[in-house]
Amino acid sequence: MRICLLQPPRPGGRGTNLLPPLGLLYLASSLEKAGHEVALVDAALLGLSGEGLLRAVAGREPDILMVSAFTSDVSSLACEMPRLREGLPAGTAMWLGGPHASCRGAASLDDLPWFDAAFIGEAEETAVAAVSAFPAEPDIEGVIRRSAPRGTAPASIADLSALPLPAWHLAPPGLYRGLPNGVVLRRSPYAPILTTRGCPYHCTFCAGFRVTGRSLRHRPLQMVWDEIELLRTRFGVREIHIEDDNFTFDRDYAMAFCEEAAARNTGLLFSTPNGVRLDRLDPGLLSAMKRAGWYVIHCGIESGSDRILAGVRKATDTASIRSAVRMIRDAGLPAAGYFILGLPGETRQEMLQTISFAKGIGLAWAHFAAFLPIPGSEAGDSYLAAHGIPGGSWSTFHNTACPAPPEGISRAGLKAIQRRAFMSFYMRPRPFFRAVSLLFRGRHAARLARRALEYLSPRAAADAGCAG
Repeated sequence: MRICLLQPPRPGGRGTNLLPPLGLLYLASSLEKAGHEVALVDAALLGLSGEGLLRAVAGREPDILMVSAFTSDVSSLACEMPRLREGLPAGTAMWLGGPHASCRGAASLDDLPWFDAAFIGEAEETAVAAVSAFPAEPDIEGVIRRSAPRGTAPASIADLSALPLPAWHLAPPGLYRGLPNGVVLRRSPYAPILTTRGCPYHCTFCAGFRVTGRSLRHRPLQMVWDEIELLRTRFGVREIHIEDDNFTFDRDYAMAFCEEAAARNTGLLFSTPNGVRLDRLDPGLLSAMKRAGWYVIHCGIESGSDRILAGVRKATDTASIRSAVRMIRDAGLPAAGYFILGLPGETRQEMLQTISFAKGIGLAWAHFAAFLPIPGSEAGDSYLAAHGIPGGSWSTFHNTACPAPPEGISRAGLKAIQRRAFMSFYMRPRPFFRAVSLLFRGRHAARLARRALEYLSPRAAADAGCAG
């Protein structure tokens, strides 16, 4: 069976892609292992849209087109899918996967009515089963068919050792020169990897559990290091970004990884750009991470208000956050903090409190996202039930657009607070020079400047329409 995997186009065209499509690479290797012919079209990387995208996909002559989409991709797909549906042969199946399908379930097929099926959860095994049965459409747990929609639990893979290494030959890391997740980058080329899947926490703003579940599972360290060595020796990767939601949750596993990294002495640098839980760090683990090659610790902080932290069930408070950041700095590592402005029920005063807190705890870098009502999250589903899709479409589902401000604050008002956060944090001499040292590296500086302009624009982003 011939299968084409598609990473959707993104606003801004070529160069806006941030990461190799790791989920699609896992899917590709599982399908290749099952004997299928797999091609990848990364429209975001190549800057493809319109007729150019149709030619690229049609040139692979796929029996099945599989698309992985974030919610922020829905609007661009709504522009592209009618042309793909009309231009590909009538018998071509079109299947949707990725975070939007997992978080919206059957509603994702309403959002994107050109797809025949939606795959929810960890789709490697369900996709292989569905492709093997094609064109029949048997009931498969984790697959929602348009022809016979029914409720289904997300698919989950109990033993991650059953998954082959991602198909890196389809997306060599050196091709990806955009900003990485987490922005901070020391060396190129870099590559994202996963060592664990799953998150046992219940933060109300997050829907990651819809994709990878609540149960934390580990990849065998030998498999992880086989992948790292492949990336290092075959593709020249010099920096590894561990994209886990909870890399440090299991201290013994994280320590074993760090000790192996130090023993191998490969010269690689490491980062955990999705952030780590501050309550899962200790001086011994931080020391091991530094010896292994970590040069920054990204921290999921979210708010400087104890009331808001309790409300989003972060299971931490400002005193413990302050103490943990001090511990990171005592270990000789800079700390980078993630914050969310405009969480449901948050007041303007609490947002200003968050900005003040971020400035006062010794962070070298800070990012101030606007709250997004992520489908599948508790806070997101509550917002969507009360207000509907922001603006009536998913086109403003971006941090820079501030689409879902809390009650009593406008989009423009939230955007002004977000702009104030960045300006007041970085326009101080010491934080400015620390950030320059940490962030600005070669060609990376120009991309970072473009990203900064999106956040510092005094107005929220306008709704995006279909080009042409």
